Parts: sequence; C-alpha cells; structure tokens
Amino acid sequence: MKKVWKTIAAILGVLFAAIGITVWYQLCHVRAQPAWITTDLGQRYFYGSVGAADTPGIPYWVWLAMPRLYPEEVRAPGGYAALGLAWEEGVEMPVGLAKQQVGYIRVTGNCALCHVTTSPTEPDQAPRILPAVAGKTANIKPLLDFFQECAADPRFNADELFSEIEKDTSLSLWDKTLYRYVLIPRIKKELLENPAQVLFSPAIRAHWRNPQSYPPFADPDSRALVDYVRAQTHEQAP
Repeated sequence: MKKVWKTIAAILGVLFAAIGITVWYQLCHVRAQPAWITTDLGQRYFYGSVGAADTPGIPYWVWLAMPRLYPEEVRAPGGYAALGLAWEEGVEMPVGLAKQQVGYIRVTGNCALCHVTTSPTEPDQAPRILPAVAGKTANIKPLLDFFQECAADPRFNADELFSEIEKDTSLSLWDKTLYRYVLIPRIKKELLENPAQVLFSPAIRAHWRNPQSYPPFADPDSRALVDYVRAQTHEQAP
C-alpha cells in the first residue's frame, strides 16, 4: 500500500510541477524582441520594450481589438492614429508602443510615446515624424482616456472581446482560459485605476511626473536612449 501511495505522490508531484512551469511560462517567460528593434538604437527608441519586464502592459490581442470594438471612444476615424500617435507606414505598432512576449504577448509604452511628435506636410502626405523637439512633447492624455473609457464600457468582457479577437487569431483553449479568468478581469481593473501604470515602467512614470529628473534611468540601455533623445532634440531644435 505504501508503494501505491508513493507512486500517486510522485505522479501528483510531476503534475503540479508541470502546471507550475506552464503557468510561469504563460505569465513570466521573456522572449526577446526582433533583432531589427534590438540592434538599432533608433528602432529601439521607437519600439523597444526597455525596462518594461515588470510592467503589466495590455494583452496584445485586447489592445488590437479595442479601437474596433469601441470606435465611439476614439471619436474620429483612424484607430490609434486618430488619438495622436505617430505611425510609420508599414510598421505594425504606432511609435512609442512596444510589443513583446513576457509570458503572454503584451503592449507597453516607452519614451518615444511622449517625446516623438509630428509636423504637417502636404495634404496628401503622412505627417513628418520628429524623434524629439526641444520643449515639446506629445499629448498622450487622449490615449490614456481611451483606455480608461474602454475599460468602463459594459462590453469590456471576455465574450465581446473574443468576438473581435477571433477575427485575427484563434486562441488556444489555454489562452482563452487565461484571458477570460486572469488577463481581461485584471486589465479592466488596472485600466480603470491608472492606465499610465499599466503602460509605463516605474522609471518612465517618475520621469513623466518630473521631466527634469533623469536619475531613475540608471541601467545602460535606458541611459543610451536618454543620450539618443538628447542628440535628436539637439538636431531638431530651431
């Protein structure tokens, strides 16, 4: 009988270990961004996930579905571009937003979301993207308000979101369970409370609250981006 119980205990131990590894992988495992982002400082400034490993972020498929599911909250045609975000032609994400798999695929904000601005060009041309301009930053309040208003909408629930998400991808049973019972309820609560805390790392939020404060950017990657922004600001200054 003891042998039977030992066998059962061993099987349960393996089962729990497998479940633990799966949960960790789905919620914590970090996968590097593509090389075209990580190996070029300008692209990393525009699209890099720097210091955001501990930032909740918005689940990518939820992020993608929101402008389609709640167009009235955008208040103008064009999706995220209508909220004032710069967007390079042919690139998946607006400038200033980073897509990375940290467990699940998530979207976070970076320095470029505030520092990159645009200037008008000819009527039939896209606005010119300016990496940084002295004394000028982008207004991200419409974006943050959009996220909060979406989360407050009664349709912000798994069934409604899945109806839109499934136009782009087929989530596995595990992913649907994760989204329904963990990610969507959590992101709804967090967006209602503080969208900036969802998007930005603590260091970026500290800099956002006090733009003259550079000490929070202590790691080499962030410091390199600070130097890059300063150089771009110098180039774009009048």
